Amino acid sequence: MFKTLQRKFVMINMSLLTFVFVAIFAAIYILTAFNSQRQLTFTLNQVMNMPPKLSPIESRMATSLLVELNNNNELIVFSSFITMEEEVIKEAVSKAIEVNKSSGKIKVGNYKYSFLKEEVPFGIKIAFVDRKPMEENLKNMLRIFIVSGMGSLILLFLISLYLAKRTIQPIKETFEKQEQFIADASHELKTPLAIINTNLSVIASNPEEKINSQAKWLGFIQSQTERMSELINDLLSLAKMDGLKQPLLMQSFNLSNILEGVLLYFEASIFENNIIFKSHIEKNISLYGDKDSLERVINILIDNAIKNTPSQGSIFVNLLSKKNMIEMEIKNTGKGISPENIDKVFERFFREDSSRARESGGYGLGLAIAKSIIQKHDGKIYVESNVGVDTTFVVKLPKEKNKGSLH
Repeated sequence: MFKTLQRKFVMINMSLLTFVFVAIFAAIYILTAFNSQRQLTFTLNQVMNMPPKLSPIESRMATSLLVELNNNNELIVFSSFITMEEEVIKEAVSKAIEVNKSSGKIKVGNYKYSFLKEEVPFGIKIAFVDRKPMEENLKNMLRIFIVSGMGSLILLFLISLYLAKRTIQPIKETFEKQEQFIADASHELKTPLAIINTNLSVIASNPEEKINSQAKWLGFIQSQTERMSELINDLLSLAKMDGLKQPLLMQSFNLSNILEGVLLYFEASIFENNIIFKSHIEKNISLYGDKDSLERVINILIDNAIKNTPSQGSIFVNLLSKKNMIEMEIKNTGKGISPENIDKVFERFFREDSSRARESGGYGLGLAIAKSIIQKHDGKIYVESNVGVDTTFVVKLPKEKNKGSLH
């Protein structure tokens, strides 16, 4: 599909370029030919009115011939600036007389001439000018146009091919990610549905049992239903953000207080996991944004840090105000993220350790949601990691925001 799209893009582009090149070259060629013919006519008039024995004024006149005939069309005298045999002159005169028009062009041997006839009291005057220089110039111009045009089109074809690949590549990647997203979502939904179906089968196979005795299977169904609900809610959040359907409720709020509140909520979890916790939070850092969305980002990052910090490990949280930016860092010790996966951590459904992520109930959507929220606030989020040592998530948000509607 994408190769077909690429070919169509190149074909349309090359068709337009070829049309433009041909139109420009044709216009230049026609104008040049018209001007050359006009100059030739002007030269014929000069030759016709030039006094005898006068040297030619311009190079065109140096290839001219002027003859005078009596009333019987007999050659009286001729004046030529080129060496011509009398028989050739007579043939040229004869052909010019045969033409009923006062001007035109004739061919004598290998030469072509434009002529101009004028009646005079004693007979006829005929001026000839060699057309060869003009025609050679036009032929050379046509050759140059063809060669330069073909060369330019070949070069432009290669450029178009390159640009087509570059242009279609993001579309291709987006399409592939969309397909992968659908496949991953289907897979994640398939597992809890299978568990629910299995437990329902167990319950159905024992219809005589009371609800209390089936509590184990009902508990499994409830837990998987909750997992599915969580996944669907996350998917809806991403869909709304991607489609710009979820408005941000912008307001000024104290980010320092929000961060301290989230840390207080996770205090028990940090203690239970035997994690050392340190923080440095500047007081009264104010931010204009969607309070609930940014609180969700903090929850996602803290929860992610706890899940990836081993027992006796450490978590460091910093919130600083720097010039025009507010910077938040959440750092945890642990095995870190391998270099090849650094650019993938914010992709949907990405989990470096799938088995561990399943045990902790994660779907790999949290960081994708966090990135979408930060981007909505014109901020940046990225990760730095030292394998086997630590991982740091950095969030940067602009201090001053336009208090109108965002996105």
